[in-house]
Amino acid sequence: MDSKENIKSLKKLLEVLPECEGQDYFDIARNLSISDEELLPFAFWSEENYTRNCVHRTDDFELLLLCWEEGQQTPIHCHNGEECWVYLAKGKLREKRYIEESGDLKLTADVKMTQDKLSYMNDALGYHSLHNLNDGRSLSLHLYVGPIDECSVYKEEKDKFVFKDLEYHSENKKILSN
Repeated sequence: MDSKENIKSLKKLLEVLPECEGQDYFDIARNLSISDEELLPFAFWSEENYTRNCVHRTDDFELLLLCWEEGQQTPIHCHNGEECWVYLAKGKLREKRYIEESGDLKLTADVKMTQDKLSYMNDALGYHSLHNLNDGRSLSLHLYVGPIDECSVYKEEKDKFVFKDLEYHSENKKILSN
């Protein structure tokens, strides 16, 4: 694949991802230009919290669509050793990044993401949280190189990180029962 080629469809993205290695993921992520309309068949929302909707998963990568109602956010979390690219397909998110210093969390970045923006995260960069700032819903496409089944999340009431098993809200365009 030409690393400068824009990827405008989910079909194209799913064709090229299995061929990727190393730097290829960065190149693909930088050239995403997928409309939110194309992602809607995978979009399911919940009034209670943001949803993690599995678009495609292999042993090498996981592609999730996160659906956000107004005001929803993730806890501060790690990526369990995996790399993650976040492509904001619709709306506005705030990403806050932290590092752990002498047992305390220190805010290192506070960035607003708007439509078609990209973020990259891995554990060497610290921890992060995402917040929907949009007046309404937002959609973000997350590419994890190495699927993530659990991660550490910060529990404010305990003032510490705890392991959390991660679950999908939907898979194969169907809501999963809890």
